[in-house]
Amino acid sequence: MFPLHRTLSQHSQMDALFKTVEESAEPLQADVKGEIPEWLKGSLLRVGPGKFEVGGQSYNHMFDGLSLIHRFNIESSKVTYQNRFLRSDSYVLAQQQNRIVVTEFGTNSYPDPCKNIFSRFFSYFWDTTGSGPSDNCNVNLMQVRDEVYAMTETPLMRRVDPQTLETDPEKVDRSKYVALNLMTAHPHTDRDGTIYNMASRFGKDGLFGLVKMPIPDEGERNNPTQKAYMVATVPQESKTRPSYFHSFGLTDNYVVFVEQPMYINVWKLMFSKFTSGKSVSAAMEFDNDAPTRFHVIEKKTGKVLPTVYLSDSFFAFHHINTYEEDGQLVVDLCCNEDGDGVTALYLENLRSSEYPLGDEIVAAKRYVLPLQAAEASDQGNLVTLVDTEASAVLREDGTVFCTPERLCPGIVELPRINYDHYNGKKYQFFYGVSGQIDMLIKGDIQTKSSKSWKETGCYPSEPIFVPAPGATAEDEGVVLSLVVKSLSGEDRSVFLLVLDGETFAEVAPAEVPSPAQACMTFHGIFLPNA
Repeated sequence: MFPLHRTLSQHSQMDALFKTVEESAEPLQADVKGEIPEWLKGSLLRVGPGKFEVGGQSYNHMFDGLSLIHRFNIESSKVTYQNRFLRSDSYVLAQQQNRIVVTEFGTNSYPDPCKNIFSRFFSYFWDTTGSGPSDNCNVNLMQVRDEVYAMTETPLMRRVDPQTLETDPEKVDRSKYVALNLMTAHPHTDRDGTIYNMASRFGKDGLFGLVKMPIPDEGERNNPTQKAYMVATVPQESKTRPSYFHSFGLTDNYVVFVEQPMYINVWKLMFSKFTSGKSVSAAMEFDNDAPTRFHVIEKKTGKVLPTVYLSDSFFAFHHINTYEEDGQLVVDLCCNEDGDGVTALYLENLRSSEYPLGDEIVAAKRYVLPLQAAEASDQGNLVTLVDTEASAVLREDGTVFCTPERLCPGIVELPRINYDHYNGKKYQFFYGVSGQIDMLIKGDIQTKSSKSWKETGCYPSEPIFVPAPGATAEDEGVVLSLVVKSLSGEDRSVFLLVLDGETFAEVAPAEVPSPAQACMTFHGIFLPNA
């Protein structure tokens, strides 16, 4: 996810991103330098790992750290900051027992020292702790009406108060309504408020499923998934090695699901508890020789189109955007051809100046899928769009082989767009993290160029675009980012960065006074004030 090539001084500075943070639950007044637009009123909420050790035990992977939720509140051009650990079962049990109790993505739970080997073996196959799959929701946040839910890739979600950041005591278990094992933490919200998500089921009945969650009525609180149901299924190429995926694409009429050759080896998963101690991540395998498959699903009917779209192998965490144009689907993603994204995020690699992270290149690329490919009369390029170099060729076996174009130079990850107005629509601009996690960029798809923001010793988070009221241009608004600033030694500070969405010039940083701290965050949302 985060491609890096570091000098020793950069390594020392970046190490601050992966150190445990102290909670600052009460709002702290930030020092605003510059003029924040008066129309910008609301809360930037961010989530990511904030605690990497429990007792004398450490988590292995970036995805494992205990969830910390951050809030910048903006009102009358003033800014406050606070953070609070999600009171998940993973967090509460770890604090109570002073050890890692719940298995995470890259870290298996440590055995209870009071149990003998037989009871430890029993508890692995039968959950005697009562915790079930992890509810350490540190990946993303989802808004449903006026409620906010923290999410991870298990079916469990936790509701969070968007003002106090306190955790609701009741978990939301989506597997009660749809029998699935994993769900992405990147659902899409349609124009009418309907939420769509992609999920996986493992085992002999293994499949990939498209889940639809109608918007809950006003009286249906605390559980936005109680009306969820599966509207489409995609068969798995291998039930013993199902594909891992992190996001998907949504347009007005279609869903695009990418079955990439990053596999979860079910047999390795079963035995990783006793061999590597690294849980799910140790069971993941990337096959450079296997193609990537694009599945197209009709959103209204759930029908999976019969055309098989293939490309050379790649791994992608994040879709940028997907839209329809002239009978073709345009699919933009952040692609890694080496499939090293999961390995790179082990904490021992992130903290090491020796790990060759510079070999991993994540680029913004465009694939175009012709919807009427089966009716083509020749085997030339089926892409008819004039503004792309991407191609698609109908092969003799009936499959369509797709070759991408690169959207802009440089590295791009954690992409965001003007989502409310342009998700599933033709668009021009996207925003993302680049460089050595020390740069923000604005990509222009039409000109294949980019603008950037960078400041020495500063590490910005995923940029979130907020449109200005009554905006007529796609990039009319501001871009917000939580920035961690490395100071002397192990000290660090945090500030809110506000950039002009059009020029990408700095508008106003809001610096938070000590002792507030932050570390790397994954994703977040902006909640405008009512």
